[in-house]
Amino acid sequence: MEAGKGAHLRALARGFRRIWGPFLTREEKARIVAAGAEQNSRATGKIHVLVVAHAGEMDILTLARRRFISLGLHKNSERNDVLILISWSDRRFAIWGDEAIHASVGQPLWERATETLTAHFASERYADGIVACVRDIGTELAKHFPRT
Repeated sequence: MEAGKGAHLRALARGFRRIWGPFLTREEKARIVAAGAEQNSRATGKIHVLVVAHAGEMDILTLARRRFISLGLHKNSERNDVLILISWSDRRFAIWGDEAIHASVGQPLWERATETLTAHFASERYADGIVACVRDIGTELAKHFPRT
């Protein structure tokens, strides 16, 4: 009975992969990594992009805050790291910036980044939206927390 159940679940998973396809291609992931590395080389704060399969019913911003802490990003002495969390199955996202970056840039940066992601996600250009968001946040990080 268990073997049959396992086969059923594997078939179901293959079906979901066919329906959704990969959220990001290998090339798109490479573009995002390159954009992050470029931005992170300019500032003391780091931008982290985390893609999870499903956030469930949890508030996405709460999940981002929890992941920010569980990843240890709050331990940066300058308190200027940023996490972009994306739940790909339900196409939701949240951006969590630590205390110092938020104090320096305020709400307008997060609103602008949210608008960028929302516009790109609406047209299913996920990688373009993430790269644009990383670059926008990176520009602000470099302005306020330049690498010396």
